[in-house]
Amino acid sequence: MELVRAIYDRFRAGDVEGALALQDPEVEVYDRPEAPDPQVYRGHQGVLTSLGVSRAAFEGLDLVPEEFLDAGDQVVVVFRFRGTGRESGVPVDERLAHLWTIRDGRAVRMTVHSGRDEALSAAAR
Repeated sequence: MELVRAIYDRFRAGDVEGALALQDPEVEVYDRPEAPDPQVYRGHQGVLTSLGVSRAAFEGLDLVPEEFLDAGDQVVVVFRFRGTGRESGVPVDERLAHLWTIRDGRAVRMTVHSGRDEALSAAAR
């Protein structure tokens, strides 16, 4: 869990390179299926592209972790997705969850889920 906690800490502190160093070079990031035009992003460049998409849509974007749950070789992170829509000006404060898969001391996969229960169910599969 400390690895995943460090990823969030580093990204939130602006240490993008430090956060990427904790992720496998072939890491995969999966949008939640109900997102408009869900994508799969691959590699460190894919992580940066995924972040760029979110930052382009939301001003003041912040992912605030609230809970880290150990699920064996996976970690569920419940977090607040906060920001303001760039086009709409509407503030967003949504609770979502990430499911991280860890292998050989690095994050190899992250999937976005609509909530804690959904992420825990995915971890159990």
